[in-house]
Amino acid sequence: MPSFKFDSLADFIHMSGHGIYVWSCTAIALVLLTALIVHPLWLRKRQLQKLRQQQAVLAAQLSQHQQENQT
Repeated sequence: MPSFKFDSLADFIHMSGHGIYVWSCTAIALVLLTALIVHPLWLRKRQLQKLRQQQAVLAAQLSQHQQENQT
């Protein structure tokens, strides 16, 4: 059965003097992975808003055109 390599939580965080490098790399990786997930979702939301606006403009133009042709 595997055993825990560190005697305490403080030793785990410190990691024999390498903790600052390990935890900073872990934090950078998590930030980048989060950005890779969030950014495309944000772009999709923005694109859908633009499409809705374009559809609304086209619908208004079509309505106006139909009204002009009826008179």
